[in-house]
Amino acid sequence: MKEVFYEESALMQGQSKAKAKYNLFKVMSIFSYVFCALWLYFFYICFPLSSGALSFVFALLPAVIFFFSGFFIGKAKNKFYVEYDYTFISGSIRFSKVIKNVKRKFITKFECSDIEKLGKYGSQQYEKYDSMSNVESSILTSNISPADGKDFYYIVVNKNAEKYLYVLECTETFIINVIKFSNKAVIDEEYIKEISKR
Repeated sequence: MKEVFYEESALMQGQSKAKAKYNLFKVMSIFSYVFCALWLYFFYICFPLSSGALSFVFALLPAVIFFFSGFFIGKAKNKFYVEYDYTFISGSIRFSKVIKNVKRKFITKFECSDIEKLGKYGSQQYEKYDSMSNVESSILTSNISPADGKDFYYIVVNKNAEKYLYVLECTETFIINVIKFSNKAVIDEEYIKEISKR
């Protein structure tokens, strides 16, 4: 069979707001680190060495708070500007997230043979999987509504004796490529009915 390569991205809508939040948290994180450094400098200059251990700990406490504030605020900023890439290569599917169009983080990779079910987001079958306590759910889009030409789909993957439920924002072309390399029994019945009505 001819090798098929297909890639799509779920781009964030309203990027200006997301960028503003990202930059705000970045600045807050930097200020926290700066205050940490200033406090340590102040501590080095002013703290008497003859003070007890308890005084030493309390004097360093603000620096510790500033440091961890900077760390956690810096981590939190990455949640505001996230986009997702879906890559399909002849039966293999790979998901990645991209932070602020710069930093790419691998999420998962699986084969079409690992797919248990796929279809439109919100179907009865989707709701059934979403309610299962043993299914790990991941929404791989930052958008509340799909972009033009796209829709929300779900894919349930059975891998290493674990079930994973992924929600994607992609075109039907991406899903059709996945179906071509999958067992037709994995297709959600509601999705089959929708296609047959066209």
